[in-house]
Amino acid sequence: MAASWTDVEALVKHLFDQGLQPDRQELVDLAFAEDANDDVIDALDSLNGKPVPSLESLKQQLEANKQI
Repeated sequence: MAASWTDVEALVKHLFDQGLQPDRQELVDLAFAEDANDDVIDALDSLNGKPVPSLESLKQQLEANKQI
């Protein structure tokens, strides 16, 4: 099942607001630390290993991977 973009955004928005560019592992680690639901974890795990430059880029990547 696809993750809710609202859930993903609520989990990671603060990283991008700080100007960070987290990579897949950092996002997955955060999801586990925050006890995110399995769909969110699976969605973030679908990313490649490159840093994600923006929240919009994250959304586009997850849409392309059919995860949201």
